Amino acid sequence: MRQGLGPIRTAFGLHWRSDDLEIEELPELLADSGQSPAGEVVIASETPSSWPDLPPGPHDTPFLQMKRGDLRLTVEEIGRFRITNGTHIAWHREHPGVSDQDIRTFLLGSAVGALLIQRGMLVLHGNALEKNGQAIVCMGHSGAGKSTLAYALMQQGWRLLADDLVAVTPQGMVLPGIPRIKLWHDAAKAFGLDPNTLPPIRNAMHKYLLMGEAVQRAPDAASLQALYVIHQRRNDASKADANRITRIVSEKAAALRLRNQAFRPRFVRGLGQEGPNFMALARLQSSIPMAVLPLPSGIVAMQTWLSEQNLLTAAAEAEGPSAQDET
Repeated sequence: MRQGLGPIRTAFGLHWRSDDLEIEELPELLADSGQSPAGEVVIASETPSSWPDLPPGPHDTPFLQMKRGDLRLTVEEIGRFRITNGTHIAWHREHPGVSDQDIRTFLLGSAVGALLIQRGMLVLHGNALEKNGQAIVCMGHSGAGKSTLAYALMQQGWRLLADDLVAVTPQGMVLPGIPRIKLWHDAAKAFGLDPNTLPPIRNAMHKYLLMGEAVQRAPDAASLQALYVIHQRRNDASKADANRITRIVSEKAAALRLRNQAFRPRFVRGLGQEGPNFMALARLQSSIPMAVLPLPSGIVAMQTWLSEQNLLTAAAEAEGPSAQDET
C-alpha cells in the first residue's frame, strides 16, 4: 500500500507521487477513475552528495551527465535533478531563495522529458489538442507561438492534451500530459486575461501559467490525425503558399522537420535511446500527415483564420508547396 501523504497525480499514462513538493500542474487522480497506470513515478527531494558518481559520457556537458537509466541535470542558481530508470525524479534546491515554482518549472520540463525518454516514449517538443477523440500536434521553435495557438484553439472548442512535452505511443495515440499553457504578458492581455491574476512561471518573468480551471483539459488519450509545423506569416503575404496550409510531401524535408522537433535529442543519445527513437520517428512520419501551418500575425487575425480551418483533416487534404518554396 502506498505510504506517502501527497495525492496521486496522473499524466502520460503514469501515476506520479510527490510528498514534499506540491505539483498542482498535474491532474489529481480521481478515486473512481479506474485507470490502470503503466507505472508509478516518485518525485522526492534528495541531497546530491548521496548520488553515486557517473563516469564521463560522450554526450555530457558541464551541466549534464548521462548514462543509460541515469541523467543528472544542473540548473545554475536553481537546483540539481537526477532522473533514474523512468521511475524516479530527485531534486535539490540550490539555496533557500529558490522558489517551489522555480523547481517545478525545470522538473516538469527537462526532468519529466528525460524520464519519458528513459521509458522509451517518443517525446515531441510541441503541444497537442483534442476534438471529438482525435488529436493534432503543433510544433515549432521556441517563440513560434505554440502556446498562443493552443489557447486560441481552446476558444474554438478544442481541449488541451499536453503542452511542451507531447508523448505519442507506437499505436499513434497522444497521451494526456501536462495540461497547462504558458503565455507572455502581451498575449495574455490580447486574449482578455489579466496578467496580475496569473502566476508567473518564474520570479520576475513576464510569462504566466494557465492551468486547472483556466484550461479545457482532455483527460483521455486521442488518436493522432495531423502534425503541424508553425510558421508565422509576416512579410511573405505575396507568396502563393503564404495563406494556405501546405503538405510537407518530401520525405527528406518531413524527416528533418520531425527530427528537429524531437524533445532534447542530446538526452536521447546520452540515455541510449537513439535507435528506438529513430524508429519511432520514422513510423510516425510514414503514418501521420505533416503540414506547415501559416499563422497570421495578431491574435484577432489568427483566431479568424483558425475558425475557417478544419485542422483534423487539413494536413491530409493539403497540397504540397510550390517547388521553389519547399525546404
